Amino acid sequence: MPNNKLKDAKKAIENCDAILIVAGAGMSVDSGIFTYRGNNGIWEKSIKVGNQHYRYSEISSLETWKSNPELAWGFKANFYQMMKNNEPHEGYYTLLNYVKNKKNNNYFICTSNIDNYFERAGFDKDKIYEAHGNMVKYQCMDKKCTSINGLFTDKEIQFPPFDKDTFVAHNLPMCPNCSNVLRPNVSMFGDFNFYEKPYQYIKKRMLNWLNELNEKNKKLVILEIGCGINPHSLRMYNNIPMSKEYKLPKINKSIHIRLNPEEEEKIKSDVLHLNMGAKSGLKSLLS
Repeated sequence: MPNNKLKDAKKAIENCDAILIVAGAGMSVDSGIFTYRGNNGIWEKSIKVGNQHYRYSEISSLETWKSNPELAWGFKANFYQMMKNNEPHEGYYTLLNYVKNKKNNNYFICTSNIDNYFERAGFDKDKIYEAHGNMVKYQCMDKKCTSINGLFTDKEIQFPPFDKDTFVAHNLPMCPNCSNVLRPNVSMFGDFNFYEKPYQYIKKRMLNWLNELNEKNKKLVILEIGCGINPHSLRMYNNIPMSKEYKLPKINKSIHIRLNPEEEEKIKSDVLHLNMGAKSGLKSLLS
């Protein structure tokens, strides 16, 4: 990686007024959480569950949650337990200390991650837009029930026990307000039942914050960390999100810095791409 790119990125982040942190699965790799795509991703891998093989997109779909909730819950319980047992890595705290002490907490986070690590590391929960939900909240399989009665937290709901060979769970958590099974408040594949209202509130706060920066002619750094190249990721090109899931207002004064050890920019853009992972990259950039 050319030293001038790192120098330019350090200068940009030192001189900016605010930071928008855009984080994908690569942000948590140094915590031991695998990505969905990339060299250690599970997206295209065949996952053996019991005697059958599934793709991640199959076993994590709303269709599976409806047709075989015991299997869907067992697989997710195993996955979520790994997230709970691991911890936010040093890079989270490096970034937190920087935005608190150097930027007067003038930041916002937009992430596709569901591990809740930003909040666990100490970032302000009212400045974290989790586009796909998170693993510490649960909803009823009936979206209308949740819209009336609200969400449950991981302090109220326990992961169901499951067979580690077949991944089939039993004693599934049930909604106390109706007869349906509870599920993670996380966006699945083909998920029209995802209850996203709490996250939409935070998203509106983020957009208002960005518009205010624009109105005041403030300098923004978009710090993208560990976002893949798939259109469903939060990766950005020329300050425009690839994913159609969210849009950002055009910022007059902004510089885009990318931390990602894979996939150099293939098209002409103004992005400062640093071929580094989250932990080492944040240490180099913010020290």
